[in-house]
Amino acid sequence: MTVAEQWKPEAGQQVYERRSGAAVEIMEIRKFGLYVRPLRGGVERVVQRADLIPPDDAPGGFFDWQASRG
Repeated sequence: MTVAEQWKPEAGQQVYERRSGAAVEIMEIRKFGLYVRPLRGGVERVVQRADLIPPDDAPGGFFDWQASRG
């Protein structure tokens, strides 16, 4: 099981989109996907969990910090 599989998205969390790298906020979680809103303005849309980078894997997140210590 990878870290991404263990990550449970929560409403209000700020994460990054995998494709564009844009910062988004999770607005709502549904069975069919997650409603996200870009932090720099834009249209709210539905994405899948796999389309998002977990907070700890994001640049400057915990795993980035841990790798820099090694």
